[in-house]
Amino acid sequence: MEEPIRILLVDDQPENLLALEAVLEDQNYHLVKASSGEEALRCLLKHEFAVIVLDVQMPGMDGFETAQWIKSRERTKAVPIIFITAAPDEQDDYSFTAYSVGAIDYIVKPFVPHILKSKIEGFVSIYLAHKKLQQQTDLLNERTRELERAKVQAEQAAMAKSQFLAVMSHEIRTPLNGVIAMADLLEETDLNEEQREYTETIRRSGAALLYIINDILDLSKIESGKMELKEEAMNLHICLMETIEMFHAESRAKSLEMTYDIDPNVPECILGDESRLRQILINLIGNAVKFTDQGGVHVSVCEREREGQRLQLELRVADTGIGIPEEKRSLLFQPFSQVDSSMTRRYGGTGLGLAICRNLVHLMGGTIALGSSDRQGAEFIFTISVRTCEEHEYIGIS
Repeated sequence: MEEPIRILLVDDQPENLLALEAVLEDQNYHLVKASSGEEALRCLLKHEFAVIVLDVQMPGMDGFETAQWIKSRERTKAVPIIFITAAPDEQDDYSFTAYSVGAIDYIVKPFVPHILKSKIEGFVSIYLAHKKLQQQTDLLNERTRELERAKVQAEQAAMAKSQFLAVMSHEIRTPLNGVIAMADLLEETDLNEEQREYTETIRRSGAALLYIINDILDLSKIESGKMELKEEAMNLHICLMETIEMFHAESRAKSLEMTYDIDPNVPECILGDESRLRQILINLIGNAVKFTDQGGVHVSVCEREREGQRLQLELRVADTGIGIPEEKRSLLFQPFSQVDSSMTRRYGGTGLGLAICRNLVHLMGGTIALGSSDRQGAEFIFTISVRTCEEHEYIGIS
């Protein structure tokens, strides 16, 4: 039920109150009458009013004193006051005082009914507009608080999930390393062909599971904000060459050409996290080799920007493989997603590699994206922000 629009009428003469009531009775107002300033203040303690029509000359507390009390209270100071008086000889002095104590308007008796009525209608319209705005503001504030509560809950849930994954991944990885180590030791013993095949299956399965667990652990560290990058001197040329050499056996088995080039402007020594850069390259090059049956894989590095010691590098990993359809590109870089679910059965993988690459690249101050689709295969382009080495740092890695 909507709250009534209350108008407070204050006058010590009953006939004046009746006259005011007669003018306003056909409106949808709830008229509250008070015969003194003291009574008016008591009414204001109980209810909220849209407008106050206040007589000036009253015994005891007059209209001016009453207005001062009204304007001194936080709750009522914004309520518009229309003074009404039957003292035309004092009009100038009274009107000056009336406005100085906070009146919105000043009317001399006998008043013209339709003028008073229209003035009150105007103030009521303002009151209603203010109420509506206040309600919308309150609703907006409540929704904002709800969103903030939901955001906090979501962040807490995400943090709890990431912490759980980090703990569980660590707890699983420890005994699994033991299983793989024992399988390696077992392979060195005197086994028959069937036993060696079983042992190799145990070792390969354990290594594959460890790879998945390491990806989950990395992702949980990133999501929980616990992934910290190092800044150490490294030889970019050696890092890239050694990473590509890791795939030579697989690429030779598929007769793929593995090439790389580094722009001459790129310094050999840079400051960055070599292990995480290798991780990005291993993921991207590994995918390129996995999804390419003919042709080859090419990796290139060039300098994009340089400001003082700060350097932005652009790295590209391009292949001539099966490529990625345009409509499937939105699935890239999302955890546990595959471009095609059938790829999991044919090629393996969890769909975590690109998500981890994206997060690591962001931590390194760069971006990663899939290149243009107007070529055969796929091309991933990413940037990282590094620093150039000082001379003593370069000597330390030579």
